[in-house]
Parts: sequence; structure tokens; C-alpha cells
Amino acid sequence: MNQIKDDIKDYLEKIIKEEKQVARDGKIPDYIEKVDNEDHGAISMAITGLDGRCIKAGDDEGRFSIQSMSKVISLAVALMDQGEEKLFQHVGKEPTGDPYHSLSKMELQEDGGPLNPMVNAGAIAVVGQIKGKSVDDKFSRILDLTRNLAGNEEIDYNPEIVQAEGHDLNRALFYYNRYGGYVDGELEDVLPIYWRMTSIEMTIEELSRVAAVIANYGVDLDTGEQLIPREVVKVLKTFMVTCGMYDQSGAFAVDVGIPAKSGISGGIFASIPGRMGIGVLGPDLNRHNNSIAGIRLLKKISDRWNLSLFNQ
Repeated sequence: MNQIKDDIKDYLEKIIKEEKQVARDGKIPDYIEKVDNEDHGAISMAITGLDGRCIKAGDDEGRFSIQSMSKVISLAVALMDQGEEKLFQHVGKEPTGDPYHSLSKMELQEDGGPLNPMVNAGAIAVVGQIKGKSVDDKFSRILDLTRNLAGNEEIDYNPEIVQAEGHDLNRALFYYNRYGGYVDGELEDVLPIYWRMTSIEMTIEELSRVAAVIANYGVDLDTGEQLIPREVVKVLKTFMVTCGMYDQSGAFAVDVGIPAKSGISGGIFASIPGRMGIGVLGPDLNRHNNSIAGIRLLKKISDRWNLSLFNQ
């Protein structure tokens, strides 16, 4: 299925209604609750087909920060700038069973580097490899690609979210990376880019379109332009499967089996190659910092349409 049909909306509304009560069982991070999304139990979902048609269901939550979902986009920019061989001298390719902000695996490894681009330490190393003359220049590369993928030139980041985030742990990760030689320069040259990209805001419809372009092998749904090279998209989808759901990635691969990336705002985007893109928002998080409702909804959709990559 690469086109969205009208009866799908009825099914989405049905499963959202089924998950409404469970969706309230989690926790919303304090700063997200204060400045971004405080609506316990809210669920919204959008599916975009490769023909560009989008169907939305659930609550109207407006714009929200994409948080760690931005790591997929920054990885795409860095890969286009540096190529695989050079980039992966600065960050690894292995999943981790530890939380996304952990230092422990870096300390225990022989080489001490960040394990993959989807954890904070790895994403910071990736951002350090993006080309540009200044913080503004480098961030604009990420923002421009985000706008093109989502189909909206007005998308931007929210300075309030940047200010509200706790920054000390990311500072520690930066300095640990620099100590090991995985990132160069000063903190002020790298971390502001990372903080801004995680604070980029979009709607659930825009998020599903980003997912759909990745599902379409990097090709824009309207113009046919190759926004991300196909070989880069392959790397993105691989990391989404192996590392995209924090330390719940293995269980998600078994239970749902589709490339996805989550963020602590409660969003998840999922790209089913050659078929569709899905965006889900449910702010209440489980102990892995993933959306409770989002995972349950994606499993129901995957089961209904046999979307798991491992069933193909």
C-alpha cells in the first residue's frame, strides 16, 4: 500500500480510542510539560502515502519539538558532507542497551567512542562533522533539509525549549567526546547546533511526510527531487531499525519490525520502505522514554497490514 484510502481514517480513530486510557499511564519530562506538550493522554497520528496524500486522526496537538527524531536528519547531512568512511571514524554503528544519555558504554569500550548516531553522545559527534563556517550556517543545513523533507519552509526551532532543557549532561558528553578525539573545537561551536535541532517544531502531518520521503528512498513526494541520496537513506533506515527506539530498539524490532525513530516529546516517525510514512504523538512516556501510545498504535498498524520488514 503506497496510497492512503478514506477507510483508513476510521481504523485510526478506532485504535486511538482503544488506547486512550493506556496513553495516560506514563510520564512527561518536566521541561516538555512546561513549554512544549502538557496534554496527558493525548494521541495524534498521521499517515502519508507516497502519492503525498495524508490522513490524520486523534487530537489536534499543533506543533511539538521533534527532539531526538532530529538525529536522523543531522545524520543525513553529515553523511552527505563527509561520506560513510570518514564519518564513522567519529561514531560507531552498534546498538546499545543503555539509556540514550549514558556514558557507561563509552567508558567500558576499548576505543571509548560513542556507539551510534542515535544516542546523545553519537549525535553530538555527528553534528561536529557537519560543514559550515558558523553555528548558524551549520544549523541552517539541518533546518533546510528538515523543511524540504516536511514540505514547509516556515518550520523553525523554539528558543524556549532550548532554554528549558537541562544542558549539563550534554556538556559532559561533548567533553568526553573531545577527550577521545571524536569531536573537535569548542563546546560553543557544536552544542548550540545540537540543542537547536532537537528543538525544531513541526505538526504530526509534517512528521509523517518526513517519514514518507525516507520511505520513498529520499525522493520528494511532489517534485521527484532526490533530497537525500539513496545510499544515505539505506544507512538512516538501518540505524532506525537497530537503534531508533533507544534501549527498547530490539523489542520494537521484534514486535513492530519497521524503521522508526522516537523522541522524548512523545513523537515517533516510522518509514515503511516503498509504502508510507507514519507520525505518532503521545506525550506520556514509558521507562525507555518512548511514547506508550505510539508503540502500541504502531504495533497494531504493523500487524493489520503486515508491515514488519521481517515478514516480507
